[in-house]
Amino acid sequence: MLPPASNLSWNPAAAAHLLGRAGFGATPSEIEAAHQRGREQTIADFLAPPPPAPNPELTAGPKLAKERLRLRTMDNEERQKMVRDLLRQNAEELSEVRSWWMGQMIRPASAAQEKAVLFWHGHFATSWKKVKSTDMMWQQNQLFRQFAFGNFRDLVKAISCDPAMVIWLDLQQSRNGAPNENFARELMELFTLGIGHYSEDDIKNSARAFTGYRTRQLVGDFDFNERQHDSGEKVFMGKKGRFNGDDIIDILFEQPVCAEFICRKLWTFYAYEDPEPDLISSLAHTFRQASYELRPVFREMFGSSAFYTKKAMATQIKSPAQLIAQTCRTLECPSPSAAALRPILRSLGQMLFDPPNVKGWDGNRAWINTATLAHRHLFTDALAGIGDTARLLRLEVPLEKIVTDAMINHASLLVDGLAERLLAVPLDQATRAELIAGAGSYELPMSRDAVREMLAKIMRLPEFQLV
Repeated sequence: MLPPASNLSWNPAAAAHLLGRAGFGATPSEIEAAHQRGREQTIADFLAPPPPAPNPELTAGPKLAKERLRLRTMDNEERQKMVRDLLRQNAEELSEVRSWWMGQMIRPASAAQEKAVLFWHGHFATSWKKVKSTDMMWQQNQLFRQFAFGNFRDLVKAISCDPAMVIWLDLQQSRNGAPNENFARELMELFTLGIGHYSEDDIKNSARAFTGYRTRQLVGDFDFNERQHDSGEKVFMGKKGRFNGDDIIDILFEQPVCAEFICRKLWTFYAYEDPEPDLISSLAHTFRQASYELRPVFREMFGSSAFYTKKAMATQIKSPAQLIAQTCRTLECPSPSAAALRPILRSLGQMLFDPPNVKGWDGNRAWINTATLAHRHLFTDALAGIGDTARLLRLEVPLEKIVTDAMINHASLLVDGLAERLLAVPLDQATRAELIAGAGSYELPMSRDAVREMLAKIMRLPEFQLV
């Protein structure tokens, strides 16, 4: 087990770090409440199932499924029009699902769960562009929610039967005598073991085991076609048998490297890159001892002293989803509308439900380049109410919640208060002095426009990009 963090190290900065990494940030009052509850209780609260929230209403997919028999009786022109209209509605509903998900990230009760859902979305990266079904993508998103802190082996078995995944990695075309190897390869390379821990023969025999996995696209459910399944004897990782897909997954979980692979990915996502081998060995041991239950790993990771070192704190660049959710959380404003969110995510480089490839997003330093940094500034300027794009965002930060009367009458209090709310690291003295001098030029008490300008300035600092 990893050395646990000392109770003496639990302070507001540590609480803010946990809330930012395990979730999507917090307000000063939430950070103080977590500090008062203590580390152990805060982690327990994170790992508890949140209260349910109303799901987005999806109608295009069910309607298409309902009409599937009538489609056969229509003439070609009428059929094409109906399908075209439903597909257009299907695409519009995807924007609504993205907006719903961002709202769940911002919602305090579900933030930790949704951070885990975001991790699994990147791990089992699947794109709507190929699946072309919002219902199936939503079904997969719900699967990640169901297993967010559950059993990883069960999650892998479930994802092998997930309709979106079946289409995404071409299981739909895999049949007895002509197995498609895409899923079998990614199952080992990206999902469970990592490169170098399997052979080409393992891929071929695994692919045979997953033949017959289908999805009924109009209905949107999984369908195992036994006639298309290769039930012959297979040799996989030194074992011989008439294996099916679940058998292959069980054998993969017998490999010690499986636990190490997943623990390394979790630590990299939540803490820092290039974790120490001993650290991963300890987490992997916990994972195996817990029969691949995820909660013990998360509990050990979030409670370890290594999670609160200088190497871990304020060293990650916010992903676009983190940037949007955390900024809205800390400024106590709602999520951007569905119409506004889509171009924001695209310009920042993380279109939810549309990862760039089967490996997902590279993350951390890859989030920032000249173009994406400029768009980050445009987003935060708009959120602050500065610039031409502010009217398009249609969000207004409730300044009365984040700025006190004392702050608008004292430049140093305004700068310090906003910096404490928005930054993961203290301002250096030179930057603080420069900001205070700039705020000192405003007439007292400072106007809303002056406060918004200072808010935008602080969100343009390099430190603001860190979590």
